[in-house]
Amino acid sequence: MNTFVALISRFSMRFLALGAFLALAASFSGGFAGIEQARAQAPGEASEEAEQRRTQRVPAMREQAFNRLSEAQEALDEGDVEAALRVLNRMADQRGLNAYEAASMWNMRAYIHFSRDDYPRAIEAYERILTYSPEVPLALELGTMYALGQLYFVQEDYRKAIEYLNRWFDLVETPSPQAYIFLAQAYYQLNEFRQVIPPVQQAMEMTRERDGEIRENWWLLKRAAYYEMEDWNKVIDIIEILVRDFPKKDYWVQLSGLYGQQEQPKKQVAAIWTAYMQGYLDQEREILNLTGLLQQEEAPYWAARILEREIENGVVEDTRRNLQSLGQAWQMAQNVEKAIPAYHRAAERADDGELHYRLAQLYLDRDDCENSIQAADRAIARGGVDREGQIYLVKGMCQYNLGRFEAAVSTFGEGLRVARRERAEQDINALTQWRTHVEREQRRQEQLARADGPA
Repeated sequence: MNTFVALISRFSMRFLALGAFLALAASFSGGFAGIEQARAQAPGEASEEAEQRRTQRVPAMREQAFNRLSEAQEALDEGDVEAALRVLNRMADQRGLNAYEAASMWNMRAYIHFSRDDYPRAIEAYERILTYSPEVPLALELGTMYALGQLYFVQEDYRKAIEYLNRWFDLVETPSPQAYIFLAQAYYQLNEFRQVIPPVQQAMEMTRERDGEIRENWWLLKRAAYYEMEDWNKVIDIIEILVRDFPKKDYWVQLSGLYGQQEQPKKQVAAIWTAYMQGYLDQEREILNLTGLLQQEEAPYWAARILEREIENGVVEDTRRNLQSLGQAWQMAQNVEKAIPAYHRAAERADDGELHYRLAQLYLDRDDCENSIQAADRAIARGGVDREGQIYLVKGMCQYNLGRFEAAVSTFGEGLRVARRERAEQDINALTQWRTHVEREQRRQEQLARADGPA
């Protein structure tokens, strides 16, 4: 996943699921007593009719079993897990336990194994509870199925996690939105990305119906699935929601990048510009990306303003390349007065004469021929300029404008030697034409001078 690209990692998915599992585990922290709280803690409720039918089939817990479970609970409350296990072992050896009593014993065992991070044995204990169905409270069975789904998820057996979650959904009349998100996470881990979307959508619709707030991580999960399916329009739709409801730097940057990928340059610039205006862009590469896009979209003035400001603030380093970009932006914005100082600073950091040549051109455009000639001489001295003959062309033109005909003819001659060495036909033609023109003008001036002389 790239800079635009902010997406949910599989690790984060597991972390979210584990957090939900820990919340569920807390509902059983009271041992067998926690069974009675399962209805309140489970992320969904069974129908009253199903509860009524189940209640009629659940045997009552007898006093002896109740006392055993209470003894084990007291040991757990005191932190003596081994003592609690000894009580439960004696209870397991006891004959005649009914289904409810045995399931309650295994429920407490499951909690103990979970608290010790022994997830395989916790899974085994929870699965033993389900063998006593339907003679256990429906709330206990629902909580057990959900816990198994989460434990298998943590164990990375996502197929088994989905199996138990679907069994749980079959028994629950009003599942919570979070349960659908959990199911979607399991499908995501299996790379079954199309299966992720329906449960996430269901969670969102349920939340809207209840006037609740859709969580940010739900949008992230949905975005991740569409990203994996390369449905870029859907990804963009979701990030547009994220920047509106959960504005963050990463979302704006990703949105800009996706607009660019989808060949929507104006939206690309608008998104990254908005990120800048909100103070999100604080790295050099981000500023340079913004100013580059602004120049591409024919907004060089704003590119120059931003680049100048961030160089002054120290966010963008004043390197030759960055100063040259600043000069180009001001030049494109037709602000030569601003472009020249930027090019001068860039030229000071350069090893070749390229930027001095650009300065010579700028000065020529302003009819500042003295400075143009000086810049051209520096460009010639440093060398490293492509088509060096053009430097002599600029210098000779300035000398001609200043009436220095002999110097101009000499400069054009030097330029011709360079151009011929470079085999630059276009420069050879231009230098030849200019030298011929200056020579004619020089002769004309001499003739005029003789005609105006003494008779």
